[in-house]
Amino acid sequence: MGAWYFPGGLVSSSFVSSVLRDGVAILWIDHPPVNAIGADVRAALAEALAGIEHDGALRGVVVAGTGRMFSGGGDLREVGRPDAPGTVRMADLARRIETFPKPVVAAVRGKCIGGGTLLSLACHARVGADDALLMLPELNLGLVPGAGGTQRLPRLVGLDAALDMVARARAVDAATALAQGLLDEVADDPVAAAVRRANDIASGRLPWRRTAELAVPDAELADALRARYLDVAGQAFPGREAGPRAVELILAAATVPFEQGCEAERERFAQLAAGPQARALLHLFFAERALAKAADAPDAATRTRIARRLRAAGEPVPPYAAWTQAARACLAEGLAPRAEFIDVIAVKDCGFPALSGGPLHHAGPH
Repeated sequence: MGAWYFPGGLVSSSFVSSVLRDGVAILWIDHPPVNAIGADVRAALAEALAGIEHDGALRGVVVAGTGRMFSGGGDLREVGRPDAPGTVRMADLARRIETFPKPVVAAVRGKCIGGGTLLSLACHARVGADDALLMLPELNLGLVPGAGGTQRLPRLVGLDAALDMVARARAVDAATALAQGLLDEVADDPVAAAVRRANDIASGRLPWRRTAELAVPDAELADALRARYLDVAGQAFPGREAGPRAVELILAAATVPFEQGCEAERERFAQLAAGPQARALLHLFFAERALAKAADAPDAATRTRIARRLRAAGEPVPPYAAWTQAARACLAEGLAPRAEFIDVIAVKDCGFPALSGGPLHHAGPH
């Protein structure tokens, strides 16, 4: 990876760089355009922490993102794929941060989505800018938050706020996050404030707070909240298996030990990631972005023509044989250069069920 570190000096790689300020190492996630926390970024952060841990001149760590945001999330291309040998998983990195012997503070500017939020939850404190926006949108893709997110979030903000954020896939702004306890401070310069907070924790002026060791503040509400948020998840994401699974995982934080809750979360995440709903939704996620960028994407008139041909197949009713036939005909006639483009048009323009991923995805093979 080409990362290097020397005591009292800097860590540098293609994905993470650092500067030193007031005895604190500021680790900058530098992975344009959205600072996705993929395998290379996680490895670089883990390598940086390994060097910092044994440097007596450093009292703490701040993790921040370059550019306009902290992180747009994990690398979705990794979902459902086996880890390569030596991969630093997000769950392992989060646990490494949480148990780190020096305070680690997240400095959040702009969007902090998915994996970015999961990483911040494991830090010992979180400082945000006024424009900070934190979100766990995994239900959009038929998944539940991983890396201990369903267990750490309720320990910080309580069951009610955690369920509302996850079951609706709702973004939380800086003011709300501060009021809930998701952020510890909002500052014009979150990096400078995070450096001060790391020093204050290291010196004992502020207490250590390892999220996994916290009690869920409103644990007694678990039974009362269950039916309400199962309904919320069902309305926000009808027909999706992930909604009820996320609700139950978050509620479990009130009654089971942290590691037991994380193990249940890992099992649920793996089941959902391998299941047909998440595969279909991820297929559409990547296909829609490819369609928006492709130089040979169908123009507006051709897109309308494709949609008209698909609608002529009638209502999209399983097993979707007529839709599949119409989609294959459009592809064979060259109306779209790629099958996934037709799937996007079917879902976005014609009402084909997203949970089936489009007629050609549904027809397989996947």
